[in-house]
Amino acid sequence: MTPQTYAWPWNAPRQAIGSPGLTHQQSQQRSQSWADLTHAQQAIAALPTFLKQEIYRRSDWLETTKGPARASAYLIQASRQTLPRLQQINQRWSPPRLQRKTSQQVFNGHFDTQLLQFLASRLVNMLARYHRLPEMNRTDVNLLADDIARFIRAELADIDIEQCNDLQTLRRWYRHAGVICQQFNVTPPHWSRFHDKGVDKTLLAPAVIRMFNETWWRGRLHRVARQWREHLYIALGCVSKRAQAFASKNCLREWRDQKRRTREFLKGMELEDEEGNRISLIDKYDASNANPAIRRCELMTRIRGFETICQQLGYKGEFCTLTAPAKYHATRQSGAFNPRWSGASPAETQSWFNRLWAKIRAKLHRDNIRIFGLRVAEPHHDGTPHWHLLIFVRPEQQQALRQILSHYAWEEESEELTTDRAKQARFHSVEMEASKGSATGYLAKYIAKNIDGYALENERDRENGVLLKESAMAVCAWATRWHIRQFQFIGGAPVTVYRELRRLADRQGLANQSVEFVAASEAADNGDWAGYVNAQGGPLVKRDALQVRALYLPRAQFNRYGEETVSIRGVFNPRAGESSAIITRTRQWKIVPRRLEDDSTPPAASWSSVSNCTPPGIDFLTDDLSRPLNRRQRQKLTHWLRLTPSVHSRNAGGPR
Repeated sequence: MTPQTYAWPWNAPRQAIGSPGLTHQQSQQRSQSWADLTHAQQAIAALPTFLKQEIYRRSDWLETTKGPARASAYLIQASRQTLPRLQQINQRWSPPRLQRKTSQQVFNGHFDTQLLQFLASRLVNMLARYHRLPEMNRTDVNLLADDIARFIRAELADIDIEQCNDLQTLRRWYRHAGVICQQFNVTPPHWSRFHDKGVDKTLLAPAVIRMFNETWWRGRLHRVARQWREHLYIALGCVSKRAQAFASKNCLREWRDQKRRTREFLKGMELEDEEGNRISLIDKYDASNANPAIRRCELMTRIRGFETICQQLGYKGEFCTLTAPAKYHATRQSGAFNPRWSGASPAETQSWFNRLWAKIRAKLHRDNIRIFGLRVAEPHHDGTPHWHLLIFVRPEQQQALRQILSHYAWEEESEELTTDRAKQARFHSVEMEASKGSATGYLAKYIAKNIDGYALENERDRENGVLLKESAMAVCAWATRWHIRQFQFIGGAPVTVYRELRRLADRQGLANQSVEFVAASEAADNGDWAGYVNAQGGPLVKRDALQVRALYLPRAQFNRYGEETVSIRGVFNPRAGESSAIITRTRQWKIVPRRLEDDSTPPAASWSSVSNCTPPGIDFLTDDLSRPLNRRQRQKLTHWLRLTPSVHSRNAGGPR
């Protein structure tokens, strides 16, 4: 047959486009993979920007190093495993809905269903903005806080209080503002006491003022935004040994920026007394316990003093480690996701430890086992805290102490403790032996790596291999973000009195004091924590039996919420009364801007970190807080609330 020719080459028939070498099943699998990838990209696109950036940064790295197929598999896996974890976290931080049953219980019949629905309808816009808190910048959070405060102020102004007395008015304002606070996941002041046994009437007015104050709301919302964002980073796996241990890179960066801004502020301020004398604020800061080096030295001094007392009394030291159950850990030891994780945050895990320790202390008290020592809280690689305890106890009670600790540590989620290794991971205790080193030397590493990494240049963390000198900053950022107290002493005398005794410049005032008072003062002046504690009554002394106590006196000014504030002024012997007090703080200082070198330039206005006056228009609240507001004061407060136009109640939740 003669081959057929065509006028142009592209007119010639060609083989149909297909999938050479693929079976029908393989073709379907490839189509399903494309569909899964498309669905994953759509789901990831709905996430906040800071989460999308982390996911796509990981995807780009995989595509560069291991190819597009591995990057696509990661995106599909992220949509199936990571997104449910993120949704779980968002649900935990989202505020509860305004339900009829709960509201009727809170308001005791003051609100009807229509009013509840009307209130919820006006909160829709602000609640929508609240759900975007993790991705908001500082300005947006401030705007939301201001709108919520104005909304509450307008709501209180519209409440009918003509037939109510002073106490009933405050209680009604408190209930109304408290329920609005709960819609934004913020607990009102004294809310638990209000339902259990009622709030003292002297506390109601300051609590109401707080709930419609912009500054109060800014502090609450900023804290929620920072912790919510960090919790999402933990769920995403950005806080683990595979990424950044202890705290996310964003948390560490914000902590460093805050430290830098604080030092810049301190450098531009001075302390001024009543006579006009000034000293540098940054120098006083560096010489105080806010300095990590001084804080570390004081901790070492105190634990060394406890060890000396232990040797004097013939006690034994127990070093214990407590770890939370698996449901509190976001990732496993390898860095992979933990499927048992319940979504708990480090703050919730720390609360679990506090409840556990409360049970242990109660049991020790019932069994008459008296202890003293130190507790250290530090994070795992995923931010989950665990505790180290150095406990000094009588030798004959050492075994009973171990049994009590192990019993309560293994009580929750006991079904996962099937092996001795699992039990040891939850609770482990070792007796301190003098042949292996002192307790102070053993704890020196734990104290240093949780403060500033002092003398740990070549030491590395066991979990992630990072230099302890570098990881110390991440640990401090972690403790600051979640408001976790890293070090807490068990037993002993108050450290506040110890610091005040060290401030004594004139020792002549000790001539009329008791022998114990003088001994405590001399020991504190010499930095002898053991001598100070023994002079106070020993490591097991009760607070009522202290020989020296701190003297607190009220300030002349009220704070911005109309509350009387107290400050420490000195020390006194409780047996002789406050008349025998020795004043350690003879001058009252205030923070003012630093004077310029050029004297011709007028000085800036004075500034203080503590507001010494109430907001304009509510000065009448500071007249007498020992009694409820009278009718004239209540009318003034109502008039001041009504100064805010009612239009704010309609526009507070609108777009900004």
